[in-house]
Parts: sequence; structure tokens; C-alpha cells
Amino acid sequence: MSVSPPNSNPSSAHRSGLAPPVRNSSASYSGGIGPMGANESADALQADEDAPEGSQWARRWRSWSQLCRARGTPAFMVSLIFHTSLLLLLALLTLTSSGGSVRSFDFTAATSTIDQQPQAASLLLPSGDAPPPADIQDVDLGPPAGSSTSASGALSELLSVPEASAAQTTESPWDQLLQATGNSLTASFTGSGVAGRQLDHRKQIALARGGTLESEAAVERALEWLAAHQQPNGGWSLVHDGGACQGRCPDNGCTDRFDPAATGLSLLAFLGGGYTHRDGKHRETVRRGVYFLQQIMEETPQGSSFLHQSERGMYNHGIAAFALCEAYQMTDDQELRKSAQGAVDFIVSAQNYQGGWGYLPKQPGDLTLTGWQIMALKSAYAAGLNVPPSTIIRIDPFLDSQQTASSFFYGYQKPGKSPTCTSIGLLMRMFRGMPNSHPTLLDGATFLSKSTRPASDAYFNYYATLLLFHIGGPFWEPWNNQMREHLIYSQEQTGHAAGSWYFEDPYGREGGRLYTTAMCAMTLEVYYRFAPIYQQADVKFEL
Repeated sequence: MSVSPPNSNPSSAHRSGLAPPVRNSSASYSGGIGPMGANESADALQADEDAPEGSQWARRWRSWSQLCRARGTPAFMVSLIFHTSLLLLLALLTLTSSGGSVRSFDFTAATSTIDQQPQAASLLLPSGDAPPPADIQDVDLGPPAGSSTSASGALSELLSVPEASAAQTTESPWDQLLQATGNSLTASFTGSGVAGRQLDHRKQIALARGGTLESEAAVERALEWLAAHQQPNGGWSLVHDGGACQGRCPDNGCTDRFDPAATGLSLLAFLGGGYTHRDGKHRETVRRGVYFLQQIMEETPQGSSFLHQSERGMYNHGIAAFALCEAYQMTDDQELRKSAQGAVDFIVSAQNYQGGWGYLPKQPGDLTLTGWQIMALKSAYAAGLNVPPSTIIRIDPFLDSQQTASSFFYGYQKPGKSPTCTSIGLLMRMFRGMPNSHPTLLDGATFLSKSTRPASDAYFNYYATLLLFHIGGPFWEPWNNQMREHLIYSQEQTGHAAGSWYFEDPYGREGGRLYTTAMCAMTLEVYYRFAPIYQQADVKFEL
């Protein structure tokens, strides 16, 4: 039951139940906050309704105000309801934005920490920033010796340590990634074709691209030597003189737990020559090697691990994963897919927040270790396995952190002038899409093609040969002629060691005869290991 206010028109109210109460036009608010006068003219309300609509919220407020006035709601109550609602809305928005925030990484920090060095292999990364390591000399040495403290009891803990973040940021991870790299904004690799390894056409392709019958014969002798030194369990070891060898081949490598890496290198030599677990005379040897890797994989929440309880376990993992991914890429054997993907997942989880890889997961990276992980990811990408775009793009700022400013040189753990690391760094840039006309690549190729590095450095030879082959032109032919002939004539020709190589240098002493033989074989397989990225010459096949 409603009571008509004074001076209202009862007949008008009866005609329209929604008609608002009116007052004389001379009535006003009391002090700006008093209730509406009972005799307000209906013409004033009609003027509000005829005003421009404005925003959606303005229209709603106008309608609500009119309703309140129609109901006789005091103005102070209208103001109280409005401001209380506004405060509740602001509180809700504040809680939503703060409660749903996601911790992200500031990838721009990579450029400010290039003078830092990795921690010792036995140290675990804390949840915060890693302490700055001690300075080292930037020399082109073999893999540095691991810490004397055993890491076997810390590997599981290391895998669960979150990545350190240099700073918090409100930008999305993709925005950070795209801003962090100045070389490429595409999450892809180039130069991954392996069709040239087909056994029916391998020799023809080699002859067309700079190989000879003698170099092909040297590859076959090397693979025979590797097959003869396979262990009964299907794997290989840097200590190679057991079994049928019976110590007849000298120059063992180090005794560290590097069987996954030794097996991966041996398999890569067979795969590079076109031999898989399905095709060729070495298919049983390759099958047993692949099976060995599958059997020793350790399943973790981060993926399938080949660390093998080694203090430098990411050497094991990167090389073994590279072999598994190539085997899958060449055969599309679905029985290998799960193992290869698991190995890739572990590489992804082990990447340091600055974009590289170190001795153990999430440790600050060095360029040699990072090179093996990138080669594995490149093969995985070409095989159609899942490689997160963020992992690929984060490689670029790490390469930036190892490159000397305004130069083509790269260092091992910081900017330097190591010929081996320069070869690796430029090759990784090329696989990430750097054009062959880029001045940095051309200057680097000029330097490397004239390098005075000892011809016995198998590690440098492999990466420099692969890089210069892809660039081609005047850089390739002189280098190829010299390197090819050096490897042919330095290969052992007699005795049980026939077909193998051993060079006395830091890498040779660390890896021994088996490592040296696998690397030299892959160097001579360069003509067909990967399709040339820049060379356009076609090889006609005779069917």
C-alpha cells in the first residue's frame, strides 16, 4: 500500500502505475544531499531521459537513479549503495589480478651475466640466483674434469630444483622470448635433411660433393672397427680394449661413466653412413646399440634421462639423445618414438634459464655441451617430435652471451676466441636460420678456413668441416681437400687397430681411440650427413 505524496495528481497516478511522484520545479535538494522534493516536475525527469545516452554504465546509472527517485529513496542512501558497490568491485579486481599471477623468467638477464662462469659440477643450483663462479682461462681444451665430489646422490634432487630467475616481470613469457633474441624470431631449425644417407646413393652423393672412393673406404673401415669393439651388452665404452680386442688396441679414454656417450657417438657414425637397425649390413650392430640405450634410460618426472650417475651427465644425455632422435628420424620406427621423445623432454627440462646447458640439469651452460643438446633437438624437430618453441628461441640469447661483441668469435663459457667454440657457435647460428650472406658468418668462415689449429684436433675438425661444407663456395674446396686427405692417410692401416684413429691432444686423451674414431668417421661422412643448407647443386640419381 502506497501513500501519495502531497501535491501529487491522483488521477494521473491512477492512469499510469509507473508514473513517478512529482514536485514543483522550484523545489531543490537540501544542501545537495536531502531527499527529492515531493512536488518535482515530471518535465525534469523527461529531460534526463532525452539527454545523450553516453556509455553503457552511464545509461544504467541514469535509469537506476530515476527508479530510486520514483521510489522516493533518499539521496544519501543512493550514494551509499553506489560507493559501497564500487569499493567491492575494486577489491575483487585487485584480488583476481594478484592471486592469478604466474612467475616468469626475465630472459634479458642473459646479457648482463656473460662474464659469469658455471659452477663446479658437484654444486646444486639454489632456488634463487646462482652465485658468480670463479673466472677461468678461455682456452680450447677438452671437457674439463668434473668435481672430485660425487654427484650421484644429488641427481634426483637437482632434477627437482626450479630454474633460477634473475628478476620478476609482468610480461608474458612469449613477449620476453621475442625480445631476448636478436637473431631469429622463428622457433625452428634448418638443415636437417638426411635423405642423402641412403645406401644406394651414398657413394654417388659423396663423389659429387667432394668425397672420393678412398674417403668412402675409410668410412667403411672405421665402422668395421667400431662394430668389432661393441660390448656384449650392445653398448660401447671409452675403455675399448676388453672383449675380442684383448688389449690389442691402445689408447683407452677416461674411466668415467660415459658409456651412453660412447654408445651414442658410435651409433651416430653408423647412422651417418646410412646404416640403421632396419637397413644395411650393420643393422644388428645398430639394433643392439639402440636397445642398450633404451634399457639404460632412467624414467624421471622430467623425462627419460641418460645422466648415468655421471658428474658430467649432460654429455651422456645430449649425445645419446642425438643418436636416438636420428635413428627415429631415419626410420620412423614408432617403437623408438616414446624413447626419443622422453630424451627430448629431459633436454627441455634441463635447460638453464639463460638458454644453455651445463654438466648437470639447470646448471649454467657451456658451448660444447649446449652444442650436443641443440643437435639432438634439431634432429627431434626434423623427425616431428615435440620440441617446445620456447626452448628453441631461448638458445639465441645464450649464443649471444658467448659471442665476442662486434665479432664472430665465441668462447667456451663466456665471450672468447676459441676456434672450436667459434665453429660450434656459428654452426648453431646457421641451424637457427642465419643466412649465408651474413657478415658474421662469412668472416667466421674466412677465419676458420685459414685456421692453424692442429690437424689432430678431431673435435674442431668435425664442427669446422660441417660448418664450411654448408657454406660451400671458396671456403669449402681447399678445406675439404686438405682435411679429407689428412684423415685418409692418418687412419690405422694394420693390426687389430686398423680402421681407427687416435690423436694425442686433450680431447683425444679424454675420449680415447673410440671417441676419435667416431668423430673422424662422421667428419668423412659430411658429404651426406645433412643436406647442404646453402649449396644449390643437385645430385642426379641413376635409378
